[in-house]
Amino acid sequence: MAQIDRLLAPGEHVHLQSREHGVVLLGPFLRAAAILALAAAGAILAAGLALPAPVRLIPVLVAAVAAARALVTLVRAVVRWQRQVLVVTDRRAVLLAGGLGQRAAIVPLSAISDIEIMCPAAGRVLHYGGVVVGSDGRRGLLFGLRRLPDPDLLLGLLLGLSEDRPVRSRLAPAGVARGALR
Repeated sequence: MAQIDRLLAPGEHVHLQSREHGVVLLGPFLRAAAILALAAAGAILAAGLALPAPVRLIPVLVAAVAAARALVTLVRAVVRWQRQVLVVTDRRAVLLAGGLGQRAAIVPLSAISDIEIMCPAAGRVLHYGGVVVGSDGRRGLLFGLRRLPDPDLLLGLLLGLSEDRPVRSRLAPAGVARGALR
């Protein structure tokens, strides 16, 4: 990844590149499917009306515009998901986001004082959750990411990379931490 290579210090190694769990796309896909189904049903009903063709064309065009807008919204959600990458090196955690105007948010691992996992019930089943970190008296989700795949493995990686200093860790029930460390 060219963007992360420019951010790495000499001798810094990448240990993890990940993005949020694919479950974050479930909502956009379901919304798009519902809008497409409603638009198709509306267009079929409008086409079957006993009205002149130009009058029947108006609701069909409205349905087509609604369907196109739903698909564009879905594509934007997928592209946003694809462009947001969490990178963990041996010195810091980096969140890269954006397309042409990329941004990078960085948390040095030395700034993290405690780590815990926040995993909702669905996350335990589908293997996603958030990693809550504490730094300078503040606690919050690492970069605000609530649906990271296998958060327990990320917790283990962060603990392993910071084993030269004392770090508290614990498993937190869902809903304990709601803030975001940025």
